Amino acid sequence: MPALKGLVQEEHLFYGTVSHAAIPSIFGGSNIPFFDKTIFQINGDDQANFILYASTDMLNNMAEWYSFASRDAGDIPLEISASRINDKTFIVHSMSSSDGEIDFETLVMDYQVYYGFIGCTIVFALAIAALALFILWIVKKRK
Repeated sequence: MPALKGLVQEEHLFYGTVSHAAIPSIFGGSNIPFFDKTIFQINGDDQANFILYASTDMLNNMAEWYSFASRDAGDIPLEISASRINDKTFIVHSMSSSDGEIDFETLVMDYQVYYGFIGCTIVFALAIAALALFILWIVKKRK
């Protein structure tokens, strides 16, 4: 839901270096869309959290030019395009450095929108199935 909410918000551009990064995951690198995410802060600002939703393949490709776990991660300047979803949280739409980039088309359209659509479709199908079972239960109970 946060990734989809980020699509309708105004996009902001940030420049800086990563001061803190964390990869919280209850599944530990499961590569399940939107469960594995990277949360980071830039320029020592602990009042703004950036969330990067990306697949393992995207992160592996990104590791060729930037890795959150590398020793010099805090020294590499980044350009970050992100949308604010609340006072302190931004959803990353693209990132780039002098060595490479992950663009809007790949990150948002091919990953976030695609899996957001699949997630909404699954929820819609389950809601219809639940409604059908509820109607069937009411009809069965009347007999």
